[in-house]
Amino acid sequence: MRWPRRCIFLCEEWLIDVATTYAGKCILIAAAMTIIERSLFPDRPAFWVTAGRRGGGKTTALTMLIMATLGLRPAAAAWTPNEEERRKALLSYFMDGVPYILWDNVPRGITISCPHIERSCTAETYVDRKLGVSERVQASAATIHLFTGNNIGPKGDLASRSLQARIEIDRTDPENRPFRHCDPIGWTEANRVKILRALYTVLLGNPELRQVRHAPAKTRFKLWWRVVGAAIENAAKLHSEAVEPAAHDAKDRSRPVSIDFQKLFLDQESDEEDSASLADTLSVLNKRWPGGTFKAADVAGVINENGNTPDGVAIREFLFPGQKSDVVSSKSVARRLLAHVGNPVRQDDKILSLYAGTDSNSKMKTFLVSVAMAEGVAA
Repeated sequence: MRWPRRCIFLCEEWLIDVATTYAGKCILIAAAMTIIERSLFPDRPAFWVTAGRRGGGKTTALTMLIMATLGLRPAAAAWTPNEEERRKALLSYFMDGVPYILWDNVPRGITISCPHIERSCTAETYVDRKLGVSERVQASAATIHLFTGNNIGPKGDLASRSLQARIEIDRTDPENRPFRHCDPIGWTEANRVKILRALYTVLLGNPELRQVRHAPAKTRFKLWWRVVGAAIENAAKLHSEAVEPAAHDAKDRSRPVSIDFQKLFLDQESDEEDSASLADTLSVLNKRWPGGTFKAADVAGVINENGNTPDGVAIREFLFPGQKSDVVSSKSVARRLLAHVGNPVRQDDKILSLYAGTDSNSKMKTFLVSVAMAEGVAA
């Protein structure tokens, strides 16, 4: 079949020098296909390439994607911590109709949540006020967000809208490691026709294209998954079946495996700092009041009276970050807890959810932590 051969070419020839897992390479291929097909999608994910230190090839990997899909070397956009400046810049980029925004070398270790970027990922058009005038303008939001930096990541709502490929670094001078292609970008430029042919072959081999228009689709990005995600999942499955097990070491993280973008999005969201902290807090609350209701005053008591215990510290750090010793009131605890009602989070094989009700006698708010097995996990 052509599809496994094309996938083998993309992963083991084009991206052979990108030191990431097989899933990471599939995410990079998905980013390339998303740039190609961007005008089709009413919404689309953002893509991140991260590593632990400089020199691993983050910018090189994205340069290869842009060179292959657009035939150009990328222009990087400077990241600004000022939300208003980002809003102005985004509108300018969208009005210019740029195919991508490369947020290059985001400061080390920061996690990013931006309402304007989040909104642009899940909208077909972007509307905002034009700089310097009272006029509101509308532009296509079909621009793909690409982020690169050391130990950076999305948080908040942006986490569920993102896919991340991590460069694996195992030496202090990663730029001097052995390369199959001494100039990966130059090789990409010289073989651009072959790369595009392989990308389009994988896209056209997608079995979802034979489904009816409104067939069920996975992930929050329904049309994106039907066009891009399902195509890569199909090619990865065929690739993993076509390669002999002996061809790769069992510990080789670049060996072909089946890919599930729904799981990749869920893993990204569960690894996000806020979701992980909420899961830890709900786990503590469930341990304190397993299967039973509790009040905000009960939680305030754990924080104030047992603030130095692991349970008290975990709850305080999540609900009141930065307040290490202040006495907290039941009203403030209730307000913070209510902000997380109905927001299920995953911890290992369980789904934890916080529910709120009202005590029939005291008319005070009560809370309950519900624990259920994650979908696909046997009880």
